[in-house]
Amino acid sequence: MTRLLVTRRFHALFEASCFVALCLTTVGGNVSAHHGFGGRYDLARPVWIEGEVKQVHFGQPHAEITVEVPADIKLPRAAPDLASAASFLDGAALAVRADTAGRAVKIELPPTQQFFRLGNVVAVGSTIAVVAVRNCDPPHQLNGQWLRLANGEIVARSGAMSYMVKGC
Repeated sequence: MTRLLVTRRFHALFEASCFVALCLTTVGGNVSAHHGFGGRYDLARPVWIEGEVKQVHFGQPHAEITVEVPADIKLPRAAPDLASAASFLDGAALAVRADTAGRAVKIELPPTQQFFRLGNVVAVGSTIAVVAVRNCDPPHQLNGQWLRLANGEIVARSGAMSYMVKGC
C-alpha cells in the first residue's frame, strides 16, 4: 500500500513538473518576442519626445510611460545635456519623428533599478522629456535612454547595450 502511494505521488509530481515546464517554455517564448531580444535599437537616430505624461506603469517586465506629444513639438533650442548617455547617444543626430507628433507615444524604460525607482517620481499630468532609441524591427518600440523629469532631474543610462546598433 505504501509503495503504491509513493508511486502515485511520484507520477503526480512528475506530471505537475512537466506542466510547469511547458508553461514556462510557452511564456518564455512570448516574453522574448515581446521584448525583441532579437531586435536592434537604432543609436544613429535618437528620438526626442516631450510632453505630458498620460499613463505610467512601473512594474514587471519593465516600466512604461505614455506621453502625449504636442503636434508642434520641436527640438529644444539648446541641445540637452545627455549626461552619461552621451557616451553612446549622438546629440547632433537627435530628431523629432513625424509619427510621434500629436500622438500619445508609449515609451518602454530599461528594466533596471535606476528606472524602476522613478515610479515614485513620474506622475500622470507631469511634463517630461525623453531621448529614446527605436527598434529597427516591428512593432518599432521606443526605448527611453535619457529622461528629464518634471523637477529638472536627469536620469540616463550610462552605456549602450548589445542590442543597440548604429543604423538599421
